[in-house]
This record gives sequence, structure tokens and C-alpha cells, in this order.
Amino acid sequence: MRMLKTIRTFTIALMISQLNNTSLVNAQSVDSTKEMTYRPAFHFAPPQNWTNDPNGLVFYNDQYHIFYQYNPEGDTWGHMSWGHATSKDMMKWEHQPVALQDYPNGNGTSTMFFSGTAVVDKNNTSGFGKKDGEIPLVAIYTAHIDSSGTGISQSQSLAYSLDGKQFTRYDKNPLIDLHTRDFRDPKVFWQEQSKQWIMIVAKPLDFKVQLYASPDLKSWSLLSEFGDKFGDKSKIWECPDIFELPVENEPGTTKWVITVSGGHPQQNGNLGMQYFIGNFDGKTFTPDILQYPLYLDYGKDFYAGIIFNNLPDNDKRKIMIGWENSWEYAATTPSKGFRGQMSVPRELSIYKNENSEYRIKSFPVREVTSYRGQLLATQNSVAVTGSKLLNSISGSMLDIEFIIKKSSAEQAGIKLLKHGENQTLVYYNKIDNTLKIDRTKSGNVGFGPKFPSIESVPMPDTNDDIAIRILVDRNNIEVFANGGKQVMTDLVFPLSEKVSYELFSTEVATTFKNINIWEMKTSME
Repeated sequence: MRMLKTIRTFTIALMISQLNNTSLVNAQSVDSTKEMTYRPAFHFAPPQNWTNDPNGLVFYNDQYHIFYQYNPEGDTWGHMSWGHATSKDMMKWEHQPVALQDYPNGNGTSTMFFSGTAVVDKNNTSGFGKKDGEIPLVAIYTAHIDSSGTGISQSQSLAYSLDGKQFTRYDKNPLIDLHTRDFRDPKVFWQEQSKQWIMIVAKPLDFKVQLYASPDLKSWSLLSEFGDKFGDKSKIWECPDIFELPVENEPGTTKWVITVSGGHPQQNGNLGMQYFIGNFDGKTFTPDILQYPLYLDYGKDFYAGIIFNNLPDNDKRKIMIGWENSWEYAATTPSKGFRGQMSVPRELSIYKNENSEYRIKSFPVREVTSYRGQLLATQNSVAVTGSKLLNSISGSMLDIEFIIKKSSAEQAGIKLLKHGENQTLVYYNKIDNTLKIDRTKSGNVGFGPKFPSIESVPMPDTNDDIAIRILVDRNNIEVFANGGKQVMTDLVFPLSEKVSYELFSTEVATTFKNINIWEMKTSME
């Protein structure tokens, strides 16, 4: 959870100047029958106001719960509290009352609820359940003491619920206090082997995470630290997670993963998520030798992702949801009535690549597929030189699949949300062997200097075809190549709902195979 003024890459003054400086706002008119609100149709967003990090992602009382950073009082950062919603399938969410709301301390400061986690205390190790069969839902969060927008201190605290909705703050908070301004974002899980709770929490300015253990969620002892000498240190480290994954093409092998939010592969002030693969013995995380940092998503708008806790016993997936936005321009995005939203849930897995290196891939969970509606187009193969309009394909809520067969063309891909000169490109670039998103002419791009951009993800140095899946949802594009081995996520703000789609190839013909395009159903309205 990013701290205003001291840690954020933008200050309050910059936020105010951007909001008031009309010269930064693209003044082109919207060519549509109604004003564009940019509210996504099948990605989670709050009913109104500001949101950022997902916090507790947990399955409890036969429902999926999402808690998230929320400002109950406006559509920019402030009064950080925990919003709350529930779902039967991680896609269609029912909004609930605010779970944990900031409060005054009586001395001119306030306590905000920064990012954290939620766990199901099945064995009532905490003792918060007072009756037989009561299973507490425990929220572990960073208590951020704020004075008029300036952070004073951060420590780890908890609150508990016996119904999944009403929370009571623990009367002996804080749990862990290092007496520092930057110590945040606890993620907790139960480790069955050692019969204890494990917490990972960030020391952002030190580029470190700490690991703690507890028998009861109340008393915690330091196990170890990780970081400092590893990974991308171009930006602070925050919002960590730790989990174990089986290696899908190496039966019987599992690896541990630590994720942190901070640096980005395009190190020019951008923010993203990196990960480390290694081993965890219950006390210390030992990373595999890395020649370079590893990143979960090469787009600009995937951050602060964490995985669900307590999925049903018959569901062995590790499912992550991240914040779709960037601190570089989050305060000025042109959405109406709200700011901030989440990615679709993504299943994470580990595979061993052609160089015998372990890597993560992520792909939309199967529940996303259940929101496919009418199949708008299907074609086995088509050769394209120049541009080819995809007939009868329109609208801004689509699930698109196709395969690019590599050719001598320097570029080949698809034009999305095309309206006049405005379009977003997703294409393979043969010159540098990358897959790219180009949103420089995607529509409204003038609200922040770092928004117009071209993102790139390296592709394997082979002649293999490239399988691509693209989710388009009004104001965002998620690209998954080769089953999720290469991923990019970008917000876009088209100026019209009257859009078209085209395949394209430069100079020579490129063959596109197995083209299937579905209209997506609305899950959020």
C-alpha cells in the first residue's frame, strides 16, 4: 500500500495541479450516443470513489470475498479504508458495507487501514470464536497513522469477524511495531507442515521483506529477512506475497514464490510486479540464482497482486487479482464517478522453460470463460497483407483468441477499439522479437504525461507460432500469449463506443489461424 507524500511517485501538489490543469485533458469530443464513463463490465470496480490494492482475498462461508483499499469520501486517494464485496464465482460481485473505516485518534491524527490480508482461522487458534462452531475471519492490516496527509508511523494490527461483515479491532493492537514510517502490507497464510501462521511484510525503503511466525495470529516472532541483494530495486518494494506452486512439467516438484510490487521492466519510472522463485524451509526463503529480475506482467497497469487464501479443498489453484492502474497517473484517469479497478482473476503456475529455468505463467481463470456470450466470429485461417477488417465485430467487451504464424513481416497483429485515427495495437514485432501494446493513439491519452506508451514483452527465440488471448473490457486490455507465459495489462480510454477491429500485417502476408471472438457478458452491472 503506497504512502502519500513520502513514498508515492507523485505528491498531493502534483495531483491537484493535474486535476486542475485542463491543458492536460484531451479535449476531443466523444463520438457516442452517451457520455463515456469507462466503467468496466466484467472487471471488479467499486460502485463509486477511489480504490487501489486488493487486500483480503479469501474464501469464507461459501463465498469469495474481496477487501480492497477504498476512500469512502472521494475519487482520489485518502481516508484509506477497506471496501468489501462478495461473490460466488470471483466475477459477479455483490457490494457490501465498508468493512474497516479510518477513524480519528483524538490528537489531530487518524488511523487508516492500509493493505493486508484476510485469513480463516479454522482451528480458532486466536480464540476469537467464543461458541462451538464459530470460525473467525481475521483481517491483518497495516495501521497507518496519518497527520494531514503526512505519514507518522506504520505497524501491523488485526480485526476479526464472526459473520464475514462486521469487524472488531483487537484490543491489544499493534501486533508488530518497528516504530518506523514505512513497514507495511502483511500477507498471512497457515502453514500446515509447521502448524503455524506465516506472515510476509515489506520494509519498502530497504528493499526487503520480513518473515514472521505465530501460533495464534496475535504474538509474532521474526524468522528471517529476504531482499536487498536481489531483484529490481529501481522502486520501493511493497505488497508482498509468498506461496508454493507445483511445477507443471516436472511432476513431484514444487517451488516457492515471493512476489513484490515496485520496479518495472521498462525502468523509466514505471511500476510493476516482480517475483522470485526458490525454496522456503519454514523459516528462510532461498532464491534460485537469477541473472536478471523476473516480472509477472509487462504492461503498465498490473500492481499489488495477491493470491486468495482458503480456497476449497478441491480447488488447488493459486489465483491472483491485481490492481489495474499505475501510481504515475492514477489520480487523473478520466473515469466518471470512480477511479481504480481490478484485473480478472488469474491462475498462476510454474513451468520449466527451454533453458531449464523456472518461470511463472498466468492466465484468466476458467470462470472468466463462463462469461462468454455470443460467438461473433470464427475462422480457421486467413492471410493478411495490410489491414483486414473483422466484419461485424464491434463493441468494447470482447474475448479474442487467435494465432499468429511468424512470417517475414516486421509487424503483425490486431487493431483494437479502432475509431478514426484512434486505436490500440497489439502486435508481434519481428525486429526485436517482442509482443507489444501501443496505446499512444488509443483515445484520451492527455491526462498524464506517462500514459501514452508502448509496452513490450520478450518472446522466445524460436519460430513457433504465437497463441494470443485478449480480453477487452471498455477501458482495459489484458493480453496473454502462449498460455500466459507472456502477459501485458494496459488501461485505455477510447473516445467512442462506435469501434471496429482489424487484423494487420506490414509489407508481406501473415497468416492468422484459429480466430475466435466472443462477446462478453456483463458481470459488474
